[in-house]
Amino acid sequence: MKRILFSLGLLALLTFLLLSPQTALQCARNGLALWYQNLVPVLLPFMILSNLMIRLNLVAAIAGIVHPVLHLVFGTSIHGSYAILSGFLFGCPMGAKVVHDLLEEQSICQEEAEYLISFVNNLSPAFVITYLVQESLQSPALLGPTLAILYGAPLISALIFAPKYRKKAAFVSRKKNKASKALPQLELVDACISNGIVTIAQLGGYILLFSLITGMLQVLPLKNKLLLCLLGSLTEITNGIRMLSQCSFPFPLRYLCLICLSAFGGFCALMQTLSVFPMKKQTLRHYLVSKGIIFFIALFFSLIFCQSL
Repeated sequence: MKRILFSLGLLALLTFLLLSPQTALQCARNGLALWYQNLVPVLLPFMILSNLMIRLNLVAAIAGIVHPVLHLVFGTSIHGSYAILSGFLFGCPMGAKVVHDLLEEQSICQEEAEYLISFVNNLSPAFVITYLVQESLQSPALLGPTLAILYGAPLISALIFAPKYRKKAAFVSRKKNKASKALPQLELVDACISNGIVTIAQLGGYILLFSLITGMLQVLPLKNKLLLCLLGSLTEITNGIRMLSQCSFPFPLRYLCLICLSAFGGFCALMQTLSVFPMKKQTLRHYLVSKGIIFFIALFFSLIFCQSL
């Protein structure tokens, strides 16, 4: 059944490319522009430098400042604290990539990786501040509440899951004896650059693909505009936010939809996450459950806040 549905989806996308070439071309351009202008200059340098710091065991020097507080609240190791710091500063999918890199280097255990991935993989503050609040909502006064909801929700979710994982394992940084340590520094830099370029190219491919899917949804004969906007948002968050912000719905309803869907992230973000952090069924199930909890926490606080709008 999955294979049949996947084949039907590919056939529908191919039909869209053949019957609406101009729309498809514009969607592809928008997706590639988003990737080139935003993801490449922001994420690629961090991917390279972060991978270097992890493989050279320099994480402790970076995360040492915030580790005492994060360890006290979440019980994370110093490498886990670095993943929290990276995920909340640089957003999805860098949170997932850093967790995966630390796991591959045996700097954190599997249990801590599953715990971290449940709450560190969110939209970046830069995206929320500039694109969501300033450009889409066009209301600087909403910046504080929006940040509080979008980042408070995963932190509350982390506190919910913390007792469960603290019983499973003591989150301590492991001693690293990886072969990559013995590589000459130039080869190590080359390896980290190659890893970053391959990863950023994969992300670009997913953004291009889901931009085309969003364009295909826009040409469907759907009369319910809210449903069309929600489908677009669930598919790719950037295009979805643009669609929702242009709708003529009452502002509280638009704000509620924007916040809740930003908390979820969209299917494109999910596929990007899986591309940098391949998950087993149990880990994926836990990740989706945690995303659902974050969604409902954000929904709850958004409903309360919308009463004052």
